[in-house]
Amino acid sequence: MDTKILYYKKFEGSVKSIDYVNWAIHMLEKDFSTQSLNILSSFSEPLNIFEVEDYFSRIIRELSLQEPLHEECAKYYLYDLLSKIINGEEDVLEIAYEIYYVTREHFNNEELSVWYDISEKIDDYRYGDNITKITKGDLITAIVSEVKKQLNSNLNLN
Repeated sequence: MDTKILYYKKFEGSVKSIDYVNWAIHMLEKDFSTQSLNILSSFSEPLNIFEVEDYFSRIIRELSLQEPLHEECAKYYLYDLLSKIINGEEDVLEIAYEIYYVTREHFNNEELSVWYDISEKIDDYRYGDNITKITKGDLITAIVSEVKKQLNSNLNLN
């Protein structure tokens, strides 16, 4: 897990203990190294959030890392979500919902408002009358098309 994504989760209040461990492993893979980083990366569940956060704070100090801005983390997280759709890493419909949430909470860009429409179409497909007879394939095609458009535009997300 990337540092900006971890901080985004911290800012949003959705960080879990395992996120810190995954972050520590990611940092080791990027050739960072401290004793505290090694210790945190070796933790396994069940985890104590207070102990995990204490090691995280130590690592931040030891590596002289600066806390990024919330807005910067939100942009990076949005870029990461868009990339996951292109790379086919996870459930496209679930990621689209998450993109809608992030754009609703953090961006006023009109170009990103399309995610509201997409989330409505997903809801209609899953829970509504589906009057337009939209299929999952149609939704995925529309989502991937929008992702490509936004990644190719000048959103300056990463």
